[in-house]
Formats: sequence, structure tokens, C-alpha cells
Amino acid sequence: MQKRVRAIIIKDNKILTIKRTKPDTVFWVMPGGGVEKGETNEKALIRETKEELGVDITVGSLFWSADSKRPETIGHKEYFYFCDIKSGKLGSGNGPEFHKDTLYVGKYDIEWIDIDSLKNINLRPAEIKDLIYKRYKK
Repeated sequence: MQKRVRAIIIKDNKILTIKRTKPDTVFWVMPGGGVEKGETNEKALIRETKEELGVDITVGSLFWSADSKRPETIGHKEYFYFCDIKSGKLGSGNGPEFHKDTLYVGKYDIEWIDIDSLKNINLRPAEIKDLIYKRYKK
């Protein structure tokens, strides 16, 4: 089973997301990606956030995990960790998704989304937005 890791980065009641604009859809995800052979979840998350965001993070506790239900990632298990940015320049990522000669299609935009607005966006997976909203809006 392929493992995927995601960073939950929250600051000032906002959550850091990546807006994915594809030819047929727009959705948001949390930064992260696949765990490579020989990597721990934590090392993969540090690598992925550096590639996607251009920042170094501290990986905190595991918040939630689930089997992916998205057609493109069926058979994957996703792990969501609380993280904090410790250094770097947000928006300076240089991962494969930013290169034109890859299989990645569409546009990637880093966006801070107010937790109160989570229910109004297509954040994937849908379950995570409800869990985060409930945790921070008690």
C-alpha cells in the first residue's frame, strides 16, 4: 500500500493549503505527497513541504489517517500531521509539480484559508475539513 503524508499548518485561525486548478476542476489539498521507499512519514513530509512550499517544518503529532477514496489514489493510505513552519520562504518551492516537463497538470497556488471558510471550499479529502473545523470551532 502506498503511503501519503499531509501537513496541517495552522496560523492565526487559518490553514495553509495548495489550490489545485486543473482543466476540469478546482480543489484544495494540504501540502504533502508520497512516501518514498526507505523514508519515514516524517522525513517524507519534511521533503514534500520543502519541495512544495519552500519551507522547513517541524512535524508534530498525527491528527488523522484514512484510506484514500479518490479515484487517482485508491489503495493509498493518507496520514495528516500537525506541523509548524520553522524557516524558509513560503512560496519558494521547486518540486516536480512546478516543472513543465512532468506529468503534473494545472496550476498550484499556496493559499491560507480561514478555518471558518473550510466548509465553502472543495478541500480534499472532504472528511479532513470537517475534522479540523470541529477541532478548532468548539
